[in-house]
Amino acid sequence: MTRITADTASALVRRGIPATVMYPAVDWWDFKCFAASRASGWSARKARAVLGFERFGASFRRRPWIGRARHTVDPRVRTQEYGITPSAQGWGPEEITIVHPPYLIPHLLRTLPHEGIKLIGALHMNLERAMASASPITRAWYRHWVARERLIDIPRYTTSLASKEAAERLGIPVHRVIHDGCVDLDLFRPAPRRNGAPLQVLLYCETNLQKGQGVGVEALTPLRATHPEIRLSSVGNVLPRHEKLFHRNYGYLHGESLVRAIQESDIFVYPSLYDGFPAPPLQAMACGTALVTTRVEGVEEYALHEANALLCLPGDSAQLRGQVIRLAQEPQLRQRLQAKAVEAARAFGLERGIGELLDFLQVVYEGWSTHGWGKERHDDRRAPASS
Repeated sequence: MTRITADTASALVRRGIPATVMYPAVDWWDFKCFAASRASGWSARKARAVLGFERFGASFRRRPWIGRARHTVDPRVRTQEYGITPSAQGWGPEEITIVHPPYLIPHLLRTLPHEGIKLIGALHMNLERAMASASPITRAWYRHWVARERLIDIPRYTTSLASKEAAERLGIPVHRVIHDGCVDLDLFRPAPRRNGAPLQVLLYCETNLQKGQGVGVEALTPLRATHPEIRLSSVGNVLPRHEKLFHRNYGYLHGESLVRAIQESDIFVYPSLYDGFPAPPLQAMACGTALVTTRVEGVEEYALHEANALLCLPGDSAQLRGQVIRLAQEPQLRQRLQAKAVEAARAFGLERGIGELLDFLQVVYEGWSTHGWGKERHDDRRAPASS
């Protein structure tokens, strides 16, 4: 989400459209209050009051937006930190606010529409899969805010067709699919392959369970013994207990450093369990690196099995490992997929995603009053139970 926000805000200001990134002093504040309420038996109001006192008391210190440290952000992008809930202070009445993640919308509805500020909800995942999470508290959390989302009448977009269909099955109307995870094709580009160098496999790692780091590690661990000629690397936030598996841990990279790490790899592994429109696999394809990934939302809009990538079922470490071994042992297949990947990525450049977003912003701006958006209904409907 931070990368998408950085890319989108920078692209907007380059077009002369002012952009402000509002970021929280505490990430996922509502979820933490929800979890505390469930664990302690407190009311939601008490949980927010207690945690708020602990976090926002005398020790409160402001922090810069992490996006500027992790990504290349146009200096004209403004940033504004907020404590518990964003306010309308300092905003113009004609501004449009894109809300990531949507659980903030009920708070914002109390103030922003009254100031003339228009809200847009952005859904970046398949909510049905999220509601089937292995974590009981996570399942309860998504059921909680999906129930709220069903009652809120604002324009929304998702980043993939599968996510749109899932939201609509849950009773959440979605008005557009916008690929805001597209990549900068001037930055992510192919490079000549190294002759005679050991085969390099790069695993994308995040601490978020949905990104499947554990599955990826389980898939690659046997390769240290069975295929010692393969060099294993990680990029992103690898967990400390997994570091010893890899010959090299790049850590969190962005810009040219990330591009070089991908270009130096022959195979890129993305083991996500559920997603929206993930950019890392598309970045690898744009660099001409053979892709092994899972059949998650968004991926199948640009990655086609056997045509430009190898896909497997989410959570299946044995299948993931088999696809990596297959690419390692079949250089002609690997080279064919690398070439086709570059061709496929060209259709998903950053300009496409920004163009889709600007078209939708214009629709929202012109149709806000006509549609009567910006309201929350109050009834006793419930979100469907998760499977």
